[in-house]
Amino acid sequence: MVERFLRYSLERGRRICVVTVNGGVMKKRNMLVTAMDADGAGFCARLPGRKRDVHISLEEVLTAAYARGDQGELE
Repeated sequence: MVERFLRYSLERGRRICVVTVNGGVMKKRNMLVTAMDADGAGFCARLPGRKRDVHISLEEVLTAAYARGDQGELE
């Protein structure tokens, strides 16, 4: 299900909400997926307020969902 939301963000250019865990600390973040690794092990995303993309491993992602205000409707 997580990969489905990642592809949704990448293909439609929409932000999604992702919960990650890193070093035992959980973080809920909104992000825009800009690229996915060819092997499916991770992805690059742009976080709000940052100019550079960050690489996030798929192992760090606990869950993903639509960002606030987005219902996933086709326009």
